[in-house]
Amino acid sequence: MQRKFLRLVLSVTVFSIISWSCTKIDTTQVGADLIPAVDNVHTFADTLTVIGTQGNLTPDSTRIGLTDLHVLGTISNDPLFGTTDANIYLEMKPGFFPYYFGNNKDSIGQPFAPDGTGFDSVVLCLSYKKFYGDSTKPQHVRVLELDPAETNFRFDSIYQTNYQPAVSPTNVLGEVTVIPTDLKNYTFLNSRKDSANYQIRIPLNVAFLNKIIANSDSSTNKPFNSDSLFKTVFKGFVIQSNGSGDNNGLFYINLTDINTRLEIHYRRKNGTPIDTAHSSWAVSTGTIITKSATANYINRNRAGSQYEHPAANELFIQATPGTYANLKIPGLDTFKNSIIHRAELILEEIPSALTVFNAPAFLYVDVIDTGSMWKYKPLPYDLNPSTLYNPNTSAQPFYPTGGIDYAYFGGNQLSKIDPLTGLQMNYYIFNISRYVQDIVTKQNINYGLRVSAPYNLLYYGYRLPFSNRLAFGGIKLGNGNNPNYKLRLRIVYSKI
Repeated sequence: MQRKFLRLVLSVTVFSIISWSCTKIDTTQVGADLIPAVDNVHTFADTLTVIGTQGNLTPDSTRIGLTDLHVLGTISNDPLFGTTDANIYLEMKPGFFPYYFGNNKDSIGQPFAPDGTGFDSVVLCLSYKKFYGDSTKPQHVRVLELDPAETNFRFDSIYQTNYQPAVSPTNVLGEVTVIPTDLKNYTFLNSRKDSANYQIRIPLNVAFLNKIIANSDSSTNKPFNSDSLFKTVFKGFVIQSNGSGDNNGLFYINLTDINTRLEIHYRRKNGTPIDTAHSSWAVSTGTIITKSATANYINRNRAGSQYEHPAANELFIQATPGTYANLKIPGLDTFKNSIIHRAELILEEIPSALTVFNAPAFLYVDVIDTGSMWKYKPLPYDLNPSTLYNPNTSAQPFYPTGGIDYAYFGGNQLSKIDPLTGLQMNYYIFNISRYVQDIVTKQNINYGLRVSAPYNLLYYGYRLPFSNRLAFGGIKLGNGNNPNYKLRLRIVYSKI
């Protein structure tokens, strides 16, 4: 009787372990503090080789909206990835129509206005929020006017990063040389009544100021009468970095910030002594008048870079618009059914003394399903274990509604000191435990994976936010055959 009871208890225990293993994917969160110690009796650890192949996201389908940070500048010397040029296209306009300068009854250089009043200057200003690259190097920035005949620049379109106008602009309005580290300093305006910092200020020429004055009529059928009439004369601007050997970084510009504006400066009189002031045109968000048209052109040229001539044990990941790597883990095909306590995909940087260009803040891993009409899919189960989702069935959300749980899934940039070189190195760890459990327990397909540094996650009509800045970051990683910085999958498990 006692033996039968022991056999019953043993059977129930084994059945419970197997059942827990099979349902663990849907019901259990695996925390690092809960992983049992590897004793090679009950708990084991294996490292599987991961094989990576290089890919390039061309053409890139990322679209940049009006409220996104826009990129401006030139990277002239990135040893890993070559050069980058980024231009901003934008439309600036008054906040109301019919439009007039200053306050009601201001006298500003009109006929019969008091002597000493009039228009002085026009300055295009950009609100600077972040810089990527060598901030000690000067950047030469210039402004060109978009041709009034331009037709490929509309407020109701969100353009990709390869945008180019139908009519190439040739009218240079102004230029300035900027040292990024100097932008923290304040600029004082209007006899020091106003001030601004972290602002790129580009004085425009007198010819453009005269164009504004000549078209400042707000009567019927005149440019200042309505938004639509205004746009027939003032189509917009392109701001570009006039690339040179010194330029080596990218500005991040907030187009809808109050410090991004076109300032028209003047001297006015309205029952008081003559006063200096300015009126501003801005990038419209569409609250009162129609939205402004905007676009962000980003061109990567990797010719002559390490990316173009990689060693066999190297992989290169560059932020959007950038590159990716395909990953295969053949050892999972023959891995026996086990209780997976932890499965970590580990990617390590090949360290370098060159520290001007940062690594991406986050990497991302998704699934390559070549047998599906949707080739790329979110990784099942592990992006967010507290949110039910499954990209393989329409019965559940395609992507976790709560977004990615980075504390669980990982993918954020980590750093440590490399014991071989003494240099700081970056690395990334992804927790794909549930995904691996599903493969070894249910014998599901061992799909290939893709690792990238996206700006948005783009899946067949889905445009999902991610945590990287546009065009910010690049890294050289060790492949699975690298002797010192091996791309690998470490599994902690118990046998069944």
